[in-house]
Amino acid sequence: MILSVLALFLLVALEVLSFTAAALFNRAIKQQDMLRGTIRVERLISDITGHVYFTNLEWYDQNGERILSIPSGDFRVRLWDVITHHYKSTTIQELNIYNANISLHFDEAMRLDFIRPSPDMKKMQEEDWQKKVSLEGLSEEKRRAIGEARRRMQQNKMTRRWQNFNATGKKIKLKLNVHDSRFEILAQHRHYLMNHVQLMSSIDTTKKMVLAMTIGGFGGIMIGDGITLNGHVDFHGEDVPTADLSAVFYAVDPSSLGFGMNLHDKMTLDAYFSGPLTHPLGTGSLSMDELSIPGLFFTNVRGDISYDNAMLNFTNVSANVFDGILTAHGDYNLDTRYYHIYGTGSDLSAAKALPGSGLSCRVAMDLMVASDGSSKGTLTSGSFQSSAGRYHMLPFEQITGTFHNAYRDLRFYDVRLSFAGFNVATDGLRIENGRLALSPIHITDKDGSPLYTYVHEKGNTP
Repeated sequence: MILSVLALFLLVALEVLSFTAAALFNRAIKQQDMLRGTIRVERLISDITGHVYFTNLEWYDQNGERILSIPSGDFRVRLWDVITHHYKSTTIQELNIYNANISLHFDEAMRLDFIRPSPDMKKMQEEDWQKKVSLEGLSEEKRRAIGEARRRMQQNKMTRRWQNFNATGKKIKLKLNVHDSRFEILAQHRHYLMNHVQLMSSIDTTKKMVLAMTIGGFGGIMIGDGITLNGHVDFHGEDVPTADLSAVFYAVDPSSLGFGMNLHDKMTLDAYFSGPLTHPLGTGSLSMDELSIPGLFFTNVRGDISYDNAMLNFTNVSANVFDGILTAHGDYNLDTRYYHIYGTGSDLSAAKALPGSGLSCRVAMDLMVASDGSSKGTLTSGSFQSSAGRYHMLPFEQITGTFHNAYRDLRFYDVRLSFAGFNVATDGLRIENGRLALSPIHITDKDGSPLYTYVHEKGNTP
């Protein structure tokens, strides 16, 4: 009998709940102090199981600016909390949201806040949005100005800590599912934009957060077609949560990283991140099927990567080029977009590199590239040495020299061609904006005695 009465009481309470969802929601919003500002919902419907469905939920900050928009979603609540009108941070047990716009900010301690969407966030629903929000092509001064603006914003956030969201000292235990939504993240002065986000996550702030995430297109500090992210964040026993995450970045556009060239061959980055969220360390690999830059065409590019703060380091990189092999290492700074590449080429085919030139030999070379992230600020230099070969029908023993390339100004120095019985040398050969300029060419015998000197006159081509 007692059980029957209790069951009847519970059914009546749940039936009342199904008709008063809006009133209960408003009461819960007034009682909570995690979400500051004003939350408005166009429509709420609940059932007797504690499942609540909503449409057009909007969250406004204390200045009346909209910081979150969710067209539709649903959540499941703890029934006892609803019946007793005792709402807590754990009252919502499961949350599903669809087609939302979510802008997040993480401070230096990786504490989360919701913020107003940036103008870039609003462009994400436009055609070709990735190019419109990319740093590609911006000067160093403009990139630094953007960085300074983000630092000022972060400093302002620090003075108004937890302006919109405050979970300090509160327990959250929630299953969160996000469907086909857009994310904007500001963290450590960097800007990330993500489209078509699918997220499944189980959050328990006393233990850990487990997540599986896919992203269909990203922009901001770099452009790509997709990301998969899987793993967990551990909240237990540490002042700062620690990461254990695996990520794959698909079809990354190298030009969006500021490599100073018109490079759009797609790159894949596969990485594992671990350590505190404030300073995670990453290791992994990179791969490109093809890489085409002026004068060079690489295939089967493979290498290792490591990540530490703003620095992305490349090691053990190898690629096929001109029937030979190039090995390389280097570094890239995500904040400044400065990078360095150091490479060594072996057994390269001059005939493949210069088709139709009549030059046939094998070449070894050393290469160094330094860039400030712009075409004009990219410098390439190195040295080369050939095997014996032929120039058309003329055999030679060796070609050696050094080179320096700075924005349409390619120069060769100390170039020496060794033939049977004599040598040809020049201290400077320069190609600037497609025009050839030569220093005197000296022809000597094997003992170094001069035989002839050719001086290139302006307007003539040897």
